[in-house]
Amino acid sequence: MSESGGLTRRTESLLRALRTRHGRRDSEYCFCDGLRASREVVTLAPGLVELVILREGTALPFPSPVEPVILPQSEFDRIAPTVHSQGILVLSRRPEPVPLDQPMADPFALVLDRVGDPGNFGTILRTARAVGLHEVWLTRGTADPFSDKVVRSASGAQFFLKIRYGGDLTELAADLRKLGVKTCYRTLPASGGNVFLEPDLFDRSAIILGCEATGVAELENSRGLNIPMPGDAESLNVAQAATVILFEYVRRGGQALY
Repeated sequence: MSESGGLTRRTESLLRALRTRHGRRDSEYCFCDGLRASREVVTLAPGLVELVILREGTALPFPSPVEPVILPQSEFDRIAPTVHSQGILVLSRRPEPVPLDQPMADPFALVLDRVGDPGNFGTILRTARAVGLHEVWLTRGTADPFSDKVVRSASGAQFFLKIRYGGDLTELAADLRKLGVKTCYRTLPASGGNVFLEPDLFDRSAIILGCEATGVAELENSRGLNIPMPGDAESLNVAQAATVILFEYVRRGGQALY
């Protein structure tokens, strides 16, 4: 993928394509921009790394599994996805997804239903890793966890977590129940059980966070879950809601899974 002193045209075309939804479709590759995310990808999945690309004059502060390619600033800026890049890009193969019928790795399933904003999505992945979860479940219509924006926002957490891709929420809930999930909780802004008082919230359950614009899809035989808001706000940002719920899991002893 690289030549002496630079990149092949094919690699440049691949990097540009990976910045678009169409270019990522069915691709086995992804890439990330920035020091923190690049360090995590290289550390967590060195065997998946294809290229490490540096802007001329940028030092690499961590060991690389491959020989870095150094580009002049003009060439680097041509392929970088951000205007003010930190001068490092990593091209990697995507981790393999987890089959839907594989036994659950956590006491409960964290499900993202059509969450589309890369910043929110990445923050949720980063928080899931921080509380000790091992996997995240995604319904059809959720953003690509390996887009450059989501990788950067998550600081590479998707290379630590296992990702399960499902159909719509009804289909994914059926898959979860086959694995022994007893209760599906749909997060709601103004109704449902109190997240701090539900006794079996993290026991063989699914906690579903929804689309920023429309919320969680309707789901038969599910229960509502609510975060109390004494300040009378209409709702919480989905990433903030995920943080509150996931650290309630830690408060109840979930950190024992480490």
